[in-house]
Amino acid sequence: MPLPVYLCGGSYDCAQGRSGEPNLFSHPDAAFRPPQPQTVSALGSRQALPYFKAFAPDLLTLPDLCRLAEAHILAAAEDAGWLPEELAHIPLFIGSTSYVMSDREARQTAHGPHTRYAFDQIAGYLKQRFGHPNVFSFATSCTSSAQALVAAAQTVANGFSPRALVLGFESFNRMTFEHFHAMHLLAEHSGRLPFQQVDGMILGEAAACVALRAQTARAYQARLLGPIGQTDCHSLTASSEAPLRRLLADCLRAAGLSSSDLCAVKTHGSGGSSDDIEAAVLADLLPEVPAILLKPYTGHTLGATAALESALLLHALRRGSLPALPGKHATHPNLPTLHGRTLDNGAYLHYFLGFGGSHSAWVLDWQT
Repeated sequence: MPLPVYLCGGSYDCAQGRSGEPNLFSHPDAAFRPPQPQTVSALGSRQALPYFKAFAPDLLTLPDLCRLAEAHILAAAEDAGWLPEELAHIPLFIGSTSYVMSDREARQTAHGPHTRYAFDQIAGYLKQRFGHPNVFSFATSCTSSAQALVAAAQTVANGFSPRALVLGFESFNRMTFEHFHAMHLLAEHSGRLPFQQVDGMILGEAAACVALRAQTARAYQARLLGPIGQTDCHSLTASSEAPLRRLLADCLRAAGLSSSDLCAVKTHGSGGSSDDIEAAVLADLLPEVPAILLKPYTGHTLGATAALESALLLHALRRGSLPALPGKHATHPNLPTLHGRTLDNGAYLHYFLGFGGSHSAWVLDWQT
């Protein structure tokens, strides 16, 4: 019989700030930090587009990325009550879209030597740093850390390890930014909410780590139910309705829940073309369930999204409320949300959508 799996700690760093420091998700009076202009070049012209910047350097180098990863692993472990020396016995699951691409661009800018691009460089550093051979790297586009979390949860549930850590990170690099722009996927202006006059995505930087274990935390219980991954073969860059319906229905079935059991649904809500499909499915399957929208605060952080949004929601649940919607929006015009309201005990559905049809979902059952 599978073991229970609990979310028991988390650390994050995004455009709104870091865990452990005053920000919208930890302090009710903290100010919203809007996206900043980021220049994009296309066919000889230059244009400034909104971008949620989280890190000071324009391009993070490999040492920067390794320090960032290490810091969040240690912070998440501390938040879970684990000692640094215990990390030698805890497997690590990593998800990112770009991995070390910013380092390669920084080297090129500095006219440094050309080196090969590889997914395993940060994993190799972390193996040496913490002394654990089991460090796994996932690259499934926007669901990289979501698929990493599903794999980590299965590892704990099946008794292979009583604990696991999931790390997600994404740093600005021009290749990603320029290619999203070339596909006409980026918003030209900020201020619009997901599911409202779809204008395109706003991307962002982030790093986050969450801790999983087969025992609950002392002060709260955040159990993961029905973690699942599925594939949508409709399009390379957009989701379709039938697979999304199947994903949500199968997740609830695996969790042993129905829509009436849910307190809220943490939507994907990127501001892209999939918003209309999401809205239609949610209106049909979960018409009375309020939504949680996190990308208006962080941007779409691509492969880091699941780790980041899981850590953000964990900290919001501890605090007992979500920040109000940013900017001038007191409420969402098209759907009910929990923003600015109390977060009660109960089940919170999460789902994540990615390029190439990589989708994931789970339920977080929160009890204090």
